[in-house]
Amino acid sequence: MLTLQFVFLQIIVFSVLVFFLKKMLSGDTETNVKRLSAVYEELVMAEKEYQAKKEEAALIADKLSNQALDKVRKKEEELLKKARGEAEEIIAKAFGSRDQLGHEIRSEVSKQVVDFMAEMLKKIFSPGTTLLVHGQFVKDFIKELQGADFSSVDAKEHQLVIRSAFPLTEDEKSEFQKVLGKKLDVPDLKIEEAVDGSLIAGVMLQIGTLLLDGSFANSVKESAVKMKEKFEYQG
Repeated sequence: MLTLQFVFLQIIVFSVLVFFLKKMLSGDTETNVKRLSAVYEELVMAEKEYQAKKEEAALIADKLSNQALDKVRKKEEELLKKARGEAEEIIAKAFGSRDQLGHEIRSEVSKQVVDFMAEMLKKIFSPGTTLLVHGQFVKDFIKELQGADFSSVDAKEHQLVIRSAFPLTEDEKSEFQKVLGKKLDVPDLKIEEAVDGSLIAGVMLQIGTLLLDGSFANSVKESAVKMKEKFEYQG
């Protein structure tokens, strides 16, 4: 009988121990599960934060890359613009030098032509014949003055100068005085005369910036230009 009671008591004690052990184990498991859940949630949040930072870093990198490319492009454009400007300046200077050289050559050729014609005139004509040629140039020039427009010229503010290859005769002076006084509406017009042998024959009139050339030298220059244009057109 005692044996049965003892066995029964052991069973009760063992059952109580098992119950408390299960209770203890059950409590630890819940705690551990909760801890695991919390850790998992922290890991998920960390992963999300990591992805967000990663995307943000990628956007910043793209932005910096685009900014760097823009700076490079702008620098290239500036360098190209500067290079083009320098090239255009060099070309302009080259063309300017060429044009200037051409102008100097034409001027020199014209001068040589005039000098040559002057020498020819001296050798072909006597001084008296040259003087007659000069007189004819003066007459033709006075005739041209009668049809010239002097409406924009103010003779009261500018000195009137006549350059002549030979001294003007009294008749020629009187004729100039008459024609120019009427054209300029200045009856008592004063004319300054200057002898200029480089004209070869004929005269040149100057009032301020207005210049009218009726000389033999100018006729030779104009004829040379016309002949040049004619040959270029035919060519």
